[in-house]
Amino acid sequence: MNKKLLPIIGVVLLVIVGGIFLFTKGNKTEAPQEEKTLKKRKISEPVNVIDISERPYILVKPNSDGRNLTIEVDSLKKDATEAEYELEYKSGSLQQGVFGSLSLASLPASTKQLMGSCSAGGKCSYHEDVTGGSLTTRFIGKENYALKAEWRYIENKEKATQLGSTDAKFQMSGSDLSKISIAIIGDASGLPDDVKGTVVSAPYFLSTIPAVTGTAELTMRANEEGDLKIMGWDGKAWKEFKGTVDGKSITAKVDLLQAYVVVK
Repeated sequence: MNKKLLPIIGVVLLVIVGGIFLFTKGNKTEAPQEEKTLKKRKISEPVNVIDISERPYILVKPNSDGRNLTIEVDSLKKDATEAEYELEYKSGSLQQGVFGSLSLASLPASTKQLMGSCSAGGKCSYHEDVTGGSLTTRFIGKENYALKAEWRYIENKEKATQLGSTDAKFQMSGSDLSKISIAIIGDASGLPDDVKGTVVSAPYFLSTIPAVTGTAELTMRANEEGDLKIMGWDGKAWKEFKGTVDGKSITAKVDLLQAYVVVK
């Protein structure tokens, strides 16, 4: 072969190889990210079947760090030794969840759950833009039963003076609400103690960081019409609040307390 042609052939080969590389790189498609799925515990019992008078009083509380939630079973009406839970919530457009079990050997019983994940090396990533979700609990005892309740997570960065539940059946307004930095409003499933009258609404809890005092105007929607009253739980006893009734709704000025329910 003519030695003068060798450099030319080498250049041609480099151009061909380089062209193949660029073509391959330009047409390389990125593998789609694996869709995240939640591995749930199997809860076979139907939810919310037992009467409200037999249900436990359950709270979902925010932590001051804004990264953790506390699930608390405050009281039981039916004997149970353990509660399995599925806490699901929206973080931006993603569905997240934590699952576990809680011993009920002594009450109140609680567990703290991180809204995020941590590696074995201790590095943690946190879920942002949490807006709320649901809590499903399965109580294990002589007679197993399950409950499901909705809760809303509110970061009050704008110092809003109006807060409400996910289902809009619990709406609160007042200047004292602007003191709240984080609030959770949700269905408490059951009542902390017996209440005078016939219960005609779901019991709602209000849990805040920081704990605040004061008053607010509260509108709650009942399941039926009648001589409605709002009862508020201060942690030790019920307090009655009378107000203006409009069909199945009642509006009253109330103290900022831990839980509320409508009776007639």
